[in-house]
Formats: sequence, C-alpha cells, structure tokens
Amino acid sequence: MGDKQGGRVTKQEIGKLGQDSQRPRLSVVYLQLAAAMAFFGMSFVFTSLALTELRPITIIVIRLVISLLALTVVAGIPAVTRSTGQRQVPRKADLPMFVCIGLFQPFFYFLCETTGLLYVSPSVAAIVVATIPVITPLFAFLFLRERVSAATVLGASMSIGGVALIVLAGGEAGHARPLGVFLVFGAVLSAVGYSIALRGLPSHYSSLTVVTWQNLIGLTMFLPLWLLFDGTHLVGEGLPSIQVMGALAFLGLFPSTLSFIFLGRGIRLLGPSKANVMVNTVPVFATLFSVLVLGELLRSSTVIGMVIVISGVLLSQLRRREASHAVAGLEAGSSSASVAGHGPRGAG
Repeated sequence: MGDKQGGRVTKQEIGKLGQDSQRPRLSVVYLQLAAAMAFFGMSFVFTSLALTELRPITIIVIRLVISLLALTVVAGIPAVTRSTGQRQVPRKADLPMFVCIGLFQPFFYFLCETTGLLYVSPSVAAIVVATIPVITPLFAFLFLRERVSAATVLGASMSIGGVALIVLAGGEAGHARPLGVFLVFGAVLSAVGYSIALRGLPSHYSSLTVVTWQNLIGLTMFLPLWLLFDGTHLVGEGLPSIQVMGALAFLGLFPSTLSFIFLGRGIRLLGPSKANVMVNTVPVFATLFSVLVLGELLRSSTVIGMVIVISGVLLSQLRRREASHAVAGLEAGSSSASVAGHGPRGAG
C-alpha cells in the first residue's frame, strides 16, 4: 500500500480516489496545496482581527456556519463536483471515523488555535504551526508504518529554520505567553491526528463529503459550548463592524472550506508526511499578505527566510527513482485499479 511506501501514491490507490477526480495531476495537487496554505496564512491575520470584537467560540461557530452554507452551494455546481467529487452520506459503519475526524478538525484545532491567538501574535502562532511537518512523520510511522525519506526529514528541518528566521527577524517572538504557545501546540497535535484519521477513512469518500461532514460534526460539538459561554455575552451587543464581518466571511469561505478540500486531497494522494510539509509555507504567505495589504516592512532576513522555507519544501518532495511508476500512474489516471470503496483502508 502507498502509506507503507513513504507516502508515495500507487496505481491501486489512484483508482480508489476516482470520485475526487478521474485524472488527478500531481501539479494540480501541489497548486491546490499551495492555495490552501495561502488561505491558512491569511487566516491568522483575519482571526486576530475578529478577536478584537468577538470571542473565540463565536468566531468558530460563525465560520463553520458560513462554510456549511458555501459547501451546500458548491455541491450543486457540476464544474466543482467534477474535481471535488459528489457529496455523499457516510455509511453507518464509517460514522465513528467521521466523528474522530471532526473531533480533531475543526473542534480541537480551531479551539486551540483561535484561543491561542489571544495570547500570541500571528507570527508566533505560525512558527508553532510550522512544526506540524516535523511531528507528522513520527506519528505516520507509529500509526501507518509510513516510511519517511531522508529528503523529507532534511527538507522539513530546513523549512523550519527558514520559518524561525522569518519570525525572529520580525522581533515578535518575545511577545508570546506560554499559555498561548501551549494552546497553539495543541492545534499542531490536532492537525497531526486529523491527518492520521483521514488516512483511515475509506477512500471512496470525496473531498467534498469529508469537509462537509467534519464541519457539520464540529459545529454540533461547538454549539453547546457557544450557548454556555458566548450566547448570553452577545445579548445586547450590536453587530460586528464591517471589517470583522468581512474577516468572518473570508475565514468561512476560504480556510474553512477550500483549504480543507485541497488539503484533504493532498493528504490522501501524497500521504500525511509530504502533504503536511507544505504547512511550512504558511508563514511565508502570512508575511507576504502583511506586506502587501497591511504595509508592513519587508526585511532582507525575511526574504532569505522565505527562500529557505521554499527550498526546504521542494527538497522534502523529492522522490526516489522507484517512485516514477507511481507518478506515471498518477498522471495517467489508471483505470485498472480496484473498484473504489471495496479496497482496504488507507491506514492499512
């Protein structure tokens, strides 16, 4: 199986992903992952903006509601579902796995990340989140027996160094409270758990199905907390400002919807270790967004850090020569694989 081959995709696994795309291309997968990371990078800034007027659980509930409405709309657009797959109803036997996925993401992840941003700056949170690729291979080996190449380890380490340079050069690392770092690291563990759980889901489920159900399950988990802690707080409060409403719309449509559709496809096609190394580009996108939109100063050390991050990501994606047949199968969209939904689970 592919998860025992260092995250590489075999021709059999490609066949089981038929509902996501009939002819998935490796270049498209990486472009989608890059877009997902760009939206995640911007989300730190928009979440911090929303926190100036709203409480963490309220922000999460609103972004999940917006996401579910958006998913309902796109589920009826054929041009979209040709890429993401049709929305499906999970089998009863698979519901526990969907609950596990929703527990990791969005429940634990959003709760830890959004609350953590009350105590640390977006840049500090970004560098903590960038440890996901370093931790993922360990858990992928323990739970999936997924071999990790030296290039993946070296690339992840290099990109972590680049992220550290970006943040430290900005002089913001000193503004982190231990509680905030601890909470954001909880989000890291949640993201790793999400990746592992996602690989255990039968691969006939489309990306649209996975994101819809994880957000729906997450919303049902958050609603009791919202009623208990935030519901009464909103009584008598006016509507949030136009800026905050725009931030909530962005968070619901892009990071909570498109990013997870793209990330889910990447994890299932490339494996958790390779897909999650792309997380190291999140601080790069966050920095570029701050410079272009907020007018922050772009230091030479920041540019060097970005180059190191991107170089590390490219290095981590190098394949051995024996993977060439798997890549060829990916590009060709082989139809000789087993029937989707009747093969073994991704977790082996």
